[in-house]
Amino acid sequence: MTPQPTQAELAERGEKMRRMITTDAYVDHMLATRTPFDSEWQDFLTEQLFGRTWARGIIDHPTLSMINLAMLAGRGCMEEFEIHFRAALTRTGVPLIQLRELLLHIAMYCGAPIGRDAFKIARKCFADLNIDVSEIDLPPQT
Repeated sequence: MTPQPTQAELAERGEKMRRMITTDAYVDHMLATRTPFDSEWQDFLTEQLFGRTWARGIIDHPTLSMINLAMLAGRGCMEEFEIHFRAALTRTGVPLIQLRELLLHIAMYCGAPIGRDAFKIARKCFADLNIDVSEIDLPPQT
């Protein structure tokens, strides 16, 4: 049986992973603005969410990104959806064609209003990040 990581190991592994997924600037802001009230919440996110799930390495990061996007859309958590959509584009390497397919599935299973919101967020992220989607349907170069 694999030994369980210590809390310090989870914190270290979790912070590294959290920064990789959400950016240094985002994590720095979250940690700089923490209060005595939400300090435990920030530790929980870092140690459990990022240290125990994202850092496990059993499911690759692009797949985890798509799972997160689907769950967040299904719950209607569109502010968090945008954070993870940006991460999928810039941090975890989900191909555009797979993101589009995912948004179509989200619209089908979660409903047109959620799908509309997801595509609206996608267009905003593409514009903000200067991502050209004009060649999404072209066959890959060989």
